[in-house]
Amino acid sequence: MAKARLSLVLSDFAIFFANELNRGLVPVTVNRCLNKARFRADTSPYYRSLLYLFADNKLEDADLPLAALRGGSQLSLCADPCYLHPDRDQLLLFYRDLDLTLEEAKAFGLRIQPLFDDFKASLSIQEADSWLLECEQLPALQLTAKEGLNGRAVSDHLPRGKDAPDWVRLWNEIQMLLFDCPENQAREAAGKVPINSVWFWGKGHEPVWRSWPHVSGEAPLLQKLAAESGSVHQHGISEFSQVRARQALHVINFNPDDDWDRQWEVLAQNWLIPAMRALRQWRLHELKLIIPEWGDYTLTPFSSWRFWR
Repeated sequence: MAKARLSLVLSDFAIFFANELNRGLVPVTVNRCLNKARFRADTSPYYRSLLYLFADNKLEDADLPLAALRGGSQLSLCADPCYLHPDRDQLLLFYRDLDLTLEEAKAFGLRIQPLFDDFKASLSIQEADSWLLECEQLPALQLTAKEGLNGRAVSDHLPRGKDAPDWVRLWNEIQMLLFDCPENQAREAAGKVPINSVWFWGKGHEPVWRSWPHVSGEAPLLQKLAAESGSVHQHGISEFSQVRARQALHVINFNPDDDWDRQWEVLAQNWLIPAMRALRQWRLHELKLIIPEWGDYTLTPFSSWRFWR
């Protein structure tokens, strides 16, 4: 019989660990658990961390297969809205916290669609920050996933390959069209950053998928990954006692707009404390806490008894 293992992915919790000032906000109960664990640093961003858990082979490409996972075809690219900020002699990419509404996104999409017509491509707005470009023929490009690039210079991550000159030219034309357009004038008047570009990505090769007997959580793309891998996705799972499978994956999203203390309390009371109890009773053989952009904490029955930590 397979040993019982639980992997908890704590999405966006890295803000409490990567920033030394925020570490004091981590509750004592949680720190007691983490101090007993074996830590492995890993700065992989969220989507890459999540895909690692479902992939039987390594994801070594700079890009990720997100276009297909969003529901696109094999001829799709992600073309997500972003803000390019000029900083001295470089452009910095920002795609988080854009405060972009779906109505604004659709207006931007209509404005730039004529530029895609020459490339025989059609833009669709799935969500405010999730845009999909359906191409008649997939361009010969090597792209870089946007995850992990927030606030970083774009010069080393622009499209490469045979069709790169045409697509970089398109990218520049989009910036010129969006510069000072009515939608961005309205955004800047409202104190928001302009949407002055898109980021092409999502063309990465799909891995060989790994199946999980139990997958839960309401994270974006989680249900799609479960379907692709043949995993069993369960809705309504909110605590450790509801997990029945011996190999389980659960994703918990941190919401900065909700009560921080309350979210930590839910994590501790519903998951960490009962999982630690299960470790000590040998009902659980491994608990792994995966914090994208920070690292992994692994606990075993032996480490759970480290009373000196």
